Parts: sequence; structure tokens; C-alpha cells
Amino acid sequence: MRDATTGRSGRKRIIVVAAAALLVVAAGVAYAAWTANGTGSGYAKATTAQVVGTLDVSATTPATLYPGATGDLKLEINNPNPYPVRITGVAGAGTITSDKGAACNASTGVTFTNQSGLTLDVPASTSATFTLSGSVAMSNASDNSCQGAVFTVPVSLSGASNA
Repeated sequence: MRDATTGRSGRKRIIVVAAAALLVVAAGVAYAAWTANGTGSGYAKATTAQVVGTLDVSATTPATLYPGATGDLKLEINNPNPYPVRITGVAGAGTITSDKGAACNASTGVTFTNQSGLTLDVPASTSATFTLSGSVAMSNASDNSCQGAVFTVPVSLSGASNA
């Protein structure tokens, strides 16, 4: 209703409506000023895995072989990768030789039994030594010149990152 003498009711209504409209516009501007959306791409680069290998440990290998016996194989595994590696298998990978020369090498009588289901953890950028108990055997066919020999058992390693 309009006040006939002052016209205040109409002006109040206009002021209230204008104030409300101004509030809505201000809120929209504030929302727009604080909201930011967009799309884009980041990147990550994977390293290239380095070969995990063995190191010579013959000087520390105990003499556990003789004809008819099984013995231990000592491995020192080198992990040059920047992440830890778990070796789960070790398999024979070639001819077993000795430091005693041709006669022993021709008839070492030494065999290696492949190992699986292992849990050999090698930390990042280090080496670790492991003993595979009872994994090598010497038969009675071993040449007499093999006494005191140090045998080189070529192996291949299988495993994966263990980060």
C-alpha cells in the first residue's frame, strides 16, 4: 500500500529490491573471483631398469663340496637401480667351471639345482650376499684335480622391483 502523503512505501520497496539485486550481483562476482577451473597435462618419466647381477664372492665361499655331497652356493647380488629389488628365482645359466684348469673343467661333476619361490631382497643402489643352501652337488664323476677347486656357477636371476 502506498502512503498518499509521502510515497515512502513505494520507495522503500524499490530500495529493498535494488539492495537485494545488488547483493545477488555482488555474490556472483565474488564467486567468480574465487573459482578457477581448467584442464591440462602434467608428466612423469619412468627410469630404465638396470641389470641386476652377481659379483665375485669366491674368496669367501666355504669349502662344502666333495664327491657325493651337496653344498652351498654363495651369491652377492648387485642392484644398481634406485629402487629395491626382490629376487624370486635363480637358475643355472651355463657351464660350471673351476679355477683348477682343463682336467677339472672337463669333468667337474658339479651341478646346480634351480631355485624358485625365493625372497632375496636387495636394497636400492647396493649389493647383498645370500647363501643358497644345498643348491650345488658334486657327483663321483668329479676329476681328482678338482680337490680344493673354486667353482664358478653361472646363474640368471629373476625378480622385480620391491618398492
